[in-house]
Amino acid sequence: MDNKLNRPFVNISRSNIVEELINVLNQNMDKILSLDGIVGVILDGGLSRGYADYLSEIDIIIYLDQEHFIKYNKSKTPIPIGISKINGYLYDIKIENFDELFNKDYDMVALWDLSYAKIIYDPVNKISEFIKHKLSLPIDISQAAGLMFDAWWNYRLAGDIWINRQDVAQGHYVLNNAVKPLISALFIANEEYIPHDKWIIHMSRTLEWKPDNFDNVLVKILSSGNFDLASIISRQNAIDELWTSIDKKLTSKVNLKISFMQKYYYETFKILIEKGKIHIEEWEKICNINILNNQPFSDVTYISNETIHVDFNKLLSLKPDDMYQWFYEVADAVRTQLNIKSVK
Repeated sequence: MDNKLNRPFVNISRSNIVEELINVLNQNMDKILSLDGIVGVILDGGLSRGYADYLSEIDIIIYLDQEHFIKYNKSKTPIPIGISKINGYLYDIKIENFDELFNKDYDMVALWDLSYAKIIYDPVNKISEFIKHKLSLPIDISQAAGLMFDAWWNYRLAGDIWINRQDVAQGHYVLNNAVKPLISALFIANEEYIPHDKWIIHMSRTLEWKPDNFDNVLVKILSSGNFDLASIISRQNAIDELWTSIDKKLTSKVNLKISFMQKYYYETFKILIEKGKIHIEEWEKICNINILNNQPFSDVTYISNETIHVDFNKLLSLKPDDMYQWFYEVADAVRTQLNIKSVK
């Protein structure tokens, strides 16, 4: 990932002892480097993001060559691994097999952590090359589609259910479940990695792009108010406001004429309608054939002679009451976009 000038940052007004802890680390580097087979060492955690207090640890990852990584997993290391104290200061020390790192899958949170890491020992630049490699691919904003659906399912579908049933506790619970995926989607809309849960709300407030009035909306989506029915409705409205703003940002990036959470279904359904018919073998290079069992696919397709066919009469005759609204919107958007007004 290219270094950005305006990346999310820690913004805490409390006393910051990061310089003290960095000095402590420097004084103890001889202990850190006492392991054999060290390829490099990085600092991660809060210190790498520029903040520490008395509750902070000094988070260190020591990369070893394979031979010594295996050795130390079967014998005693010269320094403690994991959460431990060295000279009165709290450390969290990990060892990793450097020879396996290039092929190791890093999830979004691991990439976020790595993107802030500070290299503190890298004698032959292997660590810098590794980090550059891991962060080289652009963030795929399509990953936001599932997050937006997850948020929508909780705040709108489940939220409406529990508002109607007037169970305040369950209502707030499902709204809680909408917050993390929605804020995660906000990071992806900024083409940023998704932070660890411990930091996600804090660092969202320093993202380069945020919806208007974000700080106030954030308070509303996190507040349970008087813990009554009105508080659920108020909170749901605030989440919907934020969801709509993020969705608009995401769809504008790809010129999508439907909500971002519907992106995969819309694009896949559009391919099928454009082709009109397609051999099963060719279709399975695009998508698993079992998607045909889901609406809107199931209502407008049939299979004959190993070929999937679109029934354009059925496509044109689809009405809102024929299927769940979510799927009807996909079908209607596709036939409108392709300007299908008559049977092919």
